[in-house]
Amino acid sequence: MTIHEMMQQVALLTSGKYSREDNVSLIDIPTVGNRGQVIYGKLFDQDEGDTGLLYTPVGPLIETIDPIYLLRINASLQWARTALLSDDTIILIATFDLPTTSIKECARIMQEVAAVADDLEFRFFSVDEM
Repeated sequence: MTIHEMMQQVALLTSGKYSREDNVSLIDIPTVGNRGQVIYGKLFDQDEGDTGLLYTPVGPLIETIDPIYLLRINASLQWARTALLSDDTIILIATFDLPTTSIKECARIMQEVAAVADDLEFRFFSVDEM
């Protein structure tokens, strides 16, 4: 199963809206408070095999956000991790072994990414930023 097929199946399980742009799939997953979070997914080819890469932007790192707090969040997450891109954009990212991950497990991974990113957006920016 490709990353795109898996994400399409997850969209059906989560009532999310699926679309695809070239080699990147997108799912808009509903979150609390009538908000949603767009999760992007693509294939990340490593030497050991195919890896699914999921990510979503949270927003810009601004003065009021403590970068150490973002690192501490990682300790409480099962699959997702906070990361900071070179342009100071905060993202949530998760990887998984595509051949061995079930659709159900992929859905749980995406739901964690979506829920945490949505919570951080609301906490830091008080809106659904991205």
